Amino acid sequence: MSDQPDALIYLFGTPRVESSAGRRVEISSKKAIALLATLAKADRFERSRTWLQRVLWGSRAQKQAQSSLRRELSNLRAVFARAGLDVLRSDNRIVSLDETRVHVDVSDEHGRGGKLQFCEGLDLASEEEFEEWLRDMRLHFDRETYDRPRSVQRVEPVSDRSALPPYIAVVPPTAAGHDAAAAMMARSIGDGLSVALTRMRWLPIVSGDGESDRQTPACRYLLETNIIPSEGEMRATFSFLEMPGRIIRWTDTRTISPQDPASAADEIARTANCVGASFDVCEQRHFDTSASGAIDSVNEELWRIRFHINQFNRESFAKARILIDQGMRKTPESGELLMPQANLELWQHWVDCAKATIFRALAVLIRAAMRADPLDARGPLFNGILETWQRRSGSARTHLEQACTLDPGLGQAYVHLGSTYYLAGDPEPAIDLLKHALFLTPLDPKRFLALGALGTSYWMLGRYEESLATAQTIQATHPGYVLAHALETASLAAMGRTGEAREVRAELIDRKPNLYRGMLQWMPFVDRGWIAKLRQAVEFDRIIPSGEQLARCS
Repeated sequence: MSDQPDALIYLFGTPRVESSAGRRVEISSKKAIALLATLAKADRFERSRTWLQRVLWGSRAQKQAQSSLRRELSNLRAVFARAGLDVLRSDNRIVSLDETRVHVDVSDEHGRGGKLQFCEGLDLASEEEFEEWLRDMRLHFDRETYDRPRSVQRVEPVSDRSALPPYIAVVPPTAAGHDAAAAMMARSIGDGLSVALTRMRWLPIVSGDGESDRQTPACRYLLETNIIPSEGEMRATFSFLEMPGRIIRWTDTRTISPQDPASAADEIARTANCVGASFDVCEQRHFDTSASGAIDSVNEELWRIRFHINQFNRESFAKARILIDQGMRKTPESGELLMPQANLELWQHWVDCAKATIFRALAVLIRAAMRADPLDARGPLFNGILETWQRRSGSARTHLEQACTLDPGLGQAYVHLGSTYYLAGDPEPAIDLLKHALFLTPLDPKRFLALGALGTSYWMLGRYEESLATAQTIQATHPGYVLAHALETASLAAMGRTGEAREVRAELIDRKPNLYRGMLQWMPFVDRGWIAKLRQAVEFDRIIPSGEQLARCS
C-alpha cells in the first residue's frame, strides 16, 4: 500500500475534502461536515454513535437522532464512493475514519499556515453541544494565540515511533492573544512544570527553550500547554502527546487563579503526576513487560521495574527483582537502581506482612539509595514509611515532611504523612492530607492505599456513611483489598444494616479468615486497642475468645 493518503481533510478555513489527486469532494450537508470535523479531532479518528447522536442531534429524541445519524452516514458513504474513496468505517457502536487512508491538516504542524479559523463558516445553531464543542476548538486553534513561539522550531516528522528516544519534551506554553497576564501565567506554568517534572527523578525529561533558536527535541512524547484568559481566571489545557502521530494520550483543562499561587502550584504538581502516570501506561502499551525480554536501554529497564512493582503482587515483584539483579551485575552501586530496589523491598515487606525485626536490612538499603541521590524525595518517603510500620510516628513525620519539602507534588508522601496521624489515634488531621494526596494523583495505581487510609480515618471518627462510600470506591478497582471489606462491613453494622454487613463479610473475610486476621495483626496502630475495636466492629455478631491470637498473613 502507498504511504500517500487517499483523502485530505482540511479544517482550517472553509472545511473541505480532497482526493490525493487534488480533486475536491463536494459535500453539501453541514451535518456531514460537522461529523467529519468531530471524527478528525478524536483520538484514532473515532467516536461512539452515542456521542455523535448527543452532540450533532441532541435537540432530537433518541430514536430520531439514531435514524438521522444512520441517514447521514449513508449519504456520506455515497459521496465518498462517487469520488472513489473508501475511508469511512462504522459498526453498531463506533464511527471512524480509516487513519491509514486519511490525512487531516489539524494533525500537521507544517500545514498550519496563516490565520485561518478552525471550520470557518460552520455552525449548527440548533445544536448547543456542537456549538460549545466548536467554540472550544476555535479557542484552542486561535491562529493569533496558538502559534508556537518562533524560537521553537519543529523537527522533520519521523514515521517510525521506535526511532524516537523515549523522552518527554516539555514544549514552552503558549498564551492567548496579546494578553499580558496570560503570557505571564504561561511563563510561570512552564517554569513550574519543568521543576515539578525534574523532581520526578525516574522521568526522562527534555525541556524546550523558548529563548533560543534550538529545535523542539525529537522525542517520543510532547507535553504542550495552552493558556486562555477566562473571566478573571486562566484556563490551562495540558496535552500529553505521543509522536510521531501526535496521538493525545492524556489531556485536561484546569482553571487556575493568578491570585492564588498555592493553588496554581498544586495544579502544576497534579499535571506532573498525570504526565508521569501516562508515560508509564504508554510505555506499557508498547514494550514487552516480561523479565526475560531483551532490554535496549537503561530507561526501558527502569520502566519495566516500575511496571512490575506497581502490579503489587508477588509474581510481579519476582520479575522486578530479576531485572534489578541483572542491572546490578552490569552496574554495581547504581544510584538509578538502588531507589527502585528499595521501593521493591519495601512493598515486598508490605505484601508479606513482614515482621518488624527484619526491617533493619531494609533501612540500610534505603540509606544507600538516599546517599546515591540526596535530592530524590523517594528516599525520605521510604524511610518515613518504614518508621510508620515500626510505630515511630514522630520520626516518621520528620522523614515524610522532608519528602514533601523535596517534592511538594509527591502524593505518596502526603498519604503516609496522613497515615502517621490516624495510626497514632488522631484521625482528624489525616483527612485533609489524604484528600490532598488524592487530588495530586488522580491516575496513581496506589490510590487505593490513600482511600483505605481515608476510609479508616472516617470510621475512627464515627463518620460511617463516608467510610462506607470510600470502601465501596476501593472495591470498584481493587475487590481483593481486605481492608475495604472490613471497613464496609464495620460501617454497615454501625449503621444498623447488619444483614448487608453479613453479606459483605461473607464475600472475602469469611472465605479467607487468615488473610483478614493477618491484616489486623500487621496494621501498625500505635495503640493496639484500635485493632481490637476494628475486629469487634467487623465481627459484631460473634463472641471473640479472650486472648485469641491473630494469624499472620498467608
